[in-house]
Amino acid sequence: MKTAAVALAVTVTLGGAASGTATAATDGGAQAQAAPTYKILKHLDYRGPGKASLRLGYYNASTDKGFGWTKVKKKHNITKYSAVEYIAKSPNREHIGGQSYRQTGYAGKYRCTNGVCRLVKQYKVLLTVNEKKLRDNQDKGVITQYCVGITRCPNWVTKALAKANGRSVAAEGNDKYAAAYEPFARSLRAAEVKAGVNEKAVPAAR
Repeated sequence: MKTAAVALAVTVTLGGAASGTATAATDGGAQAQAAPTYKILKHLDYRGPGKASLRLGYYNASTDKGFGWTKVKKKHNITKYSAVEYIAKSPNREHIGGQSYRQTGYAGKYRCTNGVCRLVKQYKVLLTVNEKKLRDNQDKGVITQYCVGITRCPNWVTKALAKANGRSVAAEGNDKYAAAYEPFARSLRAAEVKAGVNEKAVPAAR
């Protein structure tokens, strides 16, 4: 039996976390002084040392090159800073080479009927952060964030992550959206979803 960590905004999504690819950003060490690409939009709360810089960055669709907020938003359809910050705070942090680290979280969509909410879809969400210091003496910061298995995350993924970062629940009709740092349980009572006990372990269905 696997346990699921259910974030304060519980929305379930039963879905395949298929493998995906993220495009690494180009080296920006020599360009750190170049504005507005390296403009810091926000210092995100971060599970690593200090805070993680969310820079404006850029994205070129024809070459599939880029990094930062522009890539996260334009390529992967994650459209709120708070959605990035939620994953930046994930305890699931691994070193992936050099000064780059990857954080992992989940976004889920639940459909609720007759007091029971069942997972419809979930996505594994990955965030890459580069801690290399640039000429402005700040880290390069966020490189990319994406849903595993697809290029553009559905709109509800941003809602789920952003609401969870603010410790609340996103909902539309019978659908509720949640974020967590572990995979979701397949079903929950509606009251559990509404209460949204942050990171409470819930037994997952076999």
